[in-house]
Parts: sequence; C-alpha cells; structure tokens
Amino acid sequence: MKRRAITAWIVYDIAVHGYGLMIPAVGFAIYFTSFVAAGHPFADGLWSLAVAIPLFAAGLLSPWLGAVADAGGRRRLMLAAATLICATASALMVTLGQGDIVAGMLLFIVAQLAYLLATALYNSYLPRISTPQTAARISGMAWGLSYLGGIACFLLCLPFIRAGVIAGNEAYFANAFLVTAGFLLTLGMASMLGFPAENKVDRKGEKTNPYHRLWNTVRSWRQEREIPKFLLAYYLINDAMVTVLFFTAIFLKATFGLSMQEILILSLAFQLIAIPSTIFFGWLGDRWSQFGAVNVTLMIWVVVLALMGLAEGEHAPLAIAITLGLVLGSTQSLLRSMYSQMVPPDRTGEYFGFHALAGRASSALGPLLFGVVSALTGSQRVAMMSLGLFLLSGAVVLLRFRKAVTQTQV
Repeated sequence: MKRRAITAWIVYDIAVHGYGLMIPAVGFAIYFTSFVAAGHPFADGLWSLAVAIPLFAAGLLSPWLGAVADAGGRRRLMLAAATLICATASALMVTLGQGDIVAGMLLFIVAQLAYLLATALYNSYLPRISTPQTAARISGMAWGLSYLGGIACFLLCLPFIRAGVIAGNEAYFANAFLVTAGFLLTLGMASMLGFPAENKVDRKGEKTNPYHRLWNTVRSWRQEREIPKFLLAYYLINDAMVTVLFFTAIFLKATFGLSMQEILILSLAFQLIAIPSTIFFGWLGDRWSQFGAVNVTLMIWVVVLALMGLAEGEHAPLAIAITLGLVLGSTQSLLRSMYSQMVPPDRTGEYFGFHALAGRASSALGPLLFGVVSALTGSQRVAMMSLGLFLLSGAVVLLRFRKAVTQTQV
C-alpha cells in the first residue's frame, strides 16, 4: 500500500509541474507581459502584483485549510477541488485578448492560488508515506521526476508555442493553456486514486475549531522554537527561489534578447539537468546530511545569481539554465523533507499549512522587490543580484537552527 501511495504521490507532482512550467514560469508569464499587457509602462510591475497576491493569500489560508483537512478526513477531496479550480482557470486563459489586463490577472490569481493550496495539501502527505531514513530520497525522487511533467507538457504544447507570441499568432499560442489544463486535470485526478485514505479524527476533549487549534499551536512555539526558526530560514531562502522561478523567462527575453523558441529550449535543458540533480541531492541528504546537502545547494545559488548579474556572451543563458537546474528543485525538495520530519503525525496538514504560510507569504516579498528594483534601476540584472540578500539571511538563520537542534540532541 505504501509503495502504491508513493507512486501516486510522485505522479501528482509530475502533473502539477506541467502547470508550473507552462503557466507561471514560462508560457503565460511571457504571454501576459508580451501580449495581454503589451505597451503598458508597468507590465513587469503588474505581473509582479499578479504573482504576489496568490502567494500572500495562500500563505494566510493554508494553515486553516490544513487544520480543516486534519480534522475532517477530507484531504483528498479538498486536493481534488483545488486541482479542478486550477485547471479550469488555466483553460479560461485561452479567451484573453490584448488589453484584457484585469481579466488576465484575475484568472492567473485564481489558478495560482488553487495551485498553491493544492501543493500545501499534497506536501502534507509526505510524513505519511515516508520515514526519517527515506524522506529526503522520496521527496527528491518526486521533485526530480516531476520535471518529466514539465517536459511532457512542453512537448504537448510545442505545436502551439513554437512560433512564439508574434502578431497574428497569439490566439494559436493560447491553445497551450488548454493543453496544460487538460494535462493537469487528467494526470492529477487519476493519481489521487492511489493516495492513502483518511478517516475523520476523533479529538475528544480537544477544541476542533481550526482557529483555536492554530492559535494553540502558535502558542506552543514559545517553548519549542525549532519549527519557527526553520520556517524563518525557509521564508528567506524561498523568497529568492520563487522570484527567480517567476522571472527567469522574462529576464532572459529582456536582458539577452532571446526568442520564445530559445527560451523554451533552455527550459527543456533546465528540466533535463534538474531531474538527475534533484534525485541525487535527495539521495545525498539521506546518505550524508540534509543540512550539508542544503548548504551545497546554497553555494551554487550564489553562482546562479552572479551569472544573472554579470555574465555576458551567447553562452551565458545556457550557463544560467544549467546551474539553475542543479539547485532549484534540489533546495526546495531538501527543505521539504527536513520539515516533514519535524511535524506531529496527526497534524501534518496544519503544520504544512504553516510551511506554506512561510513560503507563500514570504514569496510575495521577493517578486515585489524584484519589480521595485527593476523599475528604479532600469536593470533586471541588479534586481536579480539583490535576491542574494534573502539567500544570505536564510543561510545564517538555518545555521542557527542547526546549532539549536544539535544542542537539544546533546
């Protein structure tokens, strides 16, 4: 049963990764800034706002949603509903025309919010299907193989997006959003049949109101400070990662003058590098140390931001794509598996809701900072390098967290 659940969990990650590539990372990001909001003086800022709103909203809603899922035994039904909403909003993006800025932002916000809530619920299954000895490997395997979903969805969309967002081809390009919605809905819903079933939890003598439970959990952190320290480190590191994820395609187009086809080829190269890299770092985390593996990825992140800020020449975009492929999924996967071993087994939804609160709400700050720095300096290179402040701060907090855990164990 556990092997079946692990397989299903991995397949769902593959499904949502197709959406992650074709909507927020590449396809719709470029479609919105190059066509829907074309000519608007604050196109980058509008996209920053559209990215930030669902991140902030998901951060606020995820702990409550997780607490409801823990108490009600309806986690799989809630995951299915969020997946359906995400796919529907993505499909409706095909109706957008030039100047439909408000409608475009609203559809993206709905789709992205549903996606973020779904991933919080999905992540909460990890402690249920893994052990402390296998968490990093299972997390890394899922995140690594999920890039196959990006490749598969990319190939399905390729006939529509090959020519890019050019005059007269916009409506044809937008068909890729329909394909992406179908990919997510078909694979995502099918995978949920293998997820472990849950029964409603009997909490006699305990307040079951989600708000009371959340408040009691936060109050308990006065004595148990490891979790808030870890969440703060994740908060800072994730700020940089999510901003890079959302703006790399736009950055490559604006800074290096790459065509849509060239960006898609680099995205494919990124996926091919990320698959073995993420799996390897998951294995390394279980075999050596999850802390050590995360530190290695953070050092590579410094190289990524330095390349974005300073690299010149025709080979610079490829170097950026390769180094980013080494660490984007690896860092996120390792942090997820570390956290999964810290949460109470009967409150995984609630605690992964707080994980989402740290990751999603904080991620609103990074894209907003990028948009502000880019607008003030007129340079996306400077905006990318400014994200190093988040990485450095997160690394410092993570080091303090490690020292605290070591002292407690001693």
